[in-house]
Amino acid sequence: MMDFDILAPPKRTAKIGGEIIDVTIVPARAAFKFITFSKKFNINALEKSTNSGSHDPEMINAILDVIELICKRSSSKITADWLQDNVDIKILMKFIQYVFEGIKGDPVEEVAGGVGGKN
Repeated sequence: MMDFDILAPPKRTAKIGGEIIDVTIVPARAAFKFITFSKKFNINALEKSTNSGSHDPEMINAILDVIELICKRSSSKITADWLQDNVDIKILMKFIQYVFEGIKGDPVEEVAGGVGGKN
């Protein structure tokens, strides 16, 4: 018997908008959407567009679709609309980076009170 569960990544959680979300597992559907997103958009352009005050609504919707697929495994409350209605834009950008770290493997700089519980 092959036990594929041993390949599971280390647990990764985040607290956003008062909700604790487990983003450990990136469902295949979300990973495939991320690949499609990456081919169409430059992930770094998202943060630059936010900082400059201009953004591509198609890019925002595509990225939030991926984030929603990952988050809804943990909480059906966390949707693209919920994130846009309940989270500050700068926090949302950091959250997106953290979630995508699970797909890309690029660590995101931790902030005070971050994942390790540092203050």
